[in-house]
Amino acid sequence: MTPRLRGGRRWQRLAVAVCVPLTALSLLVGCGRDDPLNEPVERFAMVEVSSERAIRLSVAEVPGGELTALELKEPESDSPVWESRVMGKDEQLRTVRLGATRGEVLGTSSPPALTDAERQALSQRLDRARILPGEAAREAADRGENVTAIRLAERDGVPVWRVSVLGVADDEATVHVVDATTGKVVERLPA
Repeated sequence: MTPRLRGGRRWQRLAVAVCVPLTALSLLVGCGRDDPLNEPVERFAMVEVSSERAIRLSVAEVPGGELTALELKEPESDSPVWESRVMGKDEQLRTVRLGATRGEVLGTSSPPALTDAERQALSQRLDRARILPGEAAREAADRGENVTAIRLAERDGVPVWRVSVLGVADDEATVHVVDATTGKVVERLPA
């Protein structure tokens, strides 16, 4: 072989050694862009009924009803459900289950009975709350976040709405404690 050919083969080997890894790297980078395995999962794909609509529908099921709690069950399933606790004008608590896809009522039942003291405390909290649960949810959730639960509670003798909020890409919810008398968010906690 002539020295010129040997030098040409060296250059070919060098070119292949450099180009093959660069080509492989560019393919890997390019493939990751439209790969559905690398896309975040739409966590609330089947949830079409907002928390505010779920509140309205739940309260409408119980005569003289006032919402005390609302929770989104199985948001990632094909049939997510809003489950709420509503106190009627008779001061009896009822559970209302709504399909979170179409808003149809799946059922109404009585949860485990409250003691007289628990019922009275809950009734007093509702009486002192000036902010409705939908208002508390709007105050707590930023754009792109979904309300997954709302519950009336008490903090230092003041009624508060505990609003759980979850973004599409978030792994854990954030609980926003909203003063039920002023509407101000007084605390944010990890769930």
